[in-house]
Amino acid sequence: MIPKEQLAASMVHECNVCIHLFSKLSPAAFGYRPSEGQRTTEELLRYLAMCGIAGTRSMAEGNWKIFSEYTERVKAMTIEEFPAAMARQRDELTAFFAQADDALLAKEAGVPGGGKMPLDAAIMSGPLKWLTGYKMQLFLYAKAAGSAGIGTSNAWGGFDRK
Repeated sequence: MIPKEQLAASMVHECNVCIHLFSKLSPAAFGYRPSEGQRTTEELLRYLAMCGIAGTRSMAEGNWKIFSEYTERVKAMTIEEFPAAMARQRDELTAFFAQADDALLAKEAGVPGGGKMPLDAAIMSGPLKWLTGYKMQLFLYAKAAGSAGIGTSNAWGGFDRK
């Protein structure tokens, strides 16, 4: 079993790093799209603003309609609302883990693509990895769209290198 405090701390950290990376974007970066068929930075921000909590709640409650509800909630999100939306997700994740007990985290949860695994492992294999992976995509978009001064400390630590 993965200690819930460590799982929560990892997800909260990814949310905080995303807020930091957002502060490094220039307005020109918001419409950036690496190629046709890929998300723009704005679309990526919308997904990041909900994928962690939406996936966590969907797995915990055994109801993937919850994910769709979160997707609808961020459809109209403006770029300027991203930091607040990310902070809200961070707070919802903190609240989720605060109330989660060992029995909940050990229960079998359905995962995307089918199959089941313990909820704590499912959260690590899904929502935590989604936050981490799409955070890295945001970092790469930022660099490609002109934020050349950012580096490893920004991507993984959420701070400017001294």
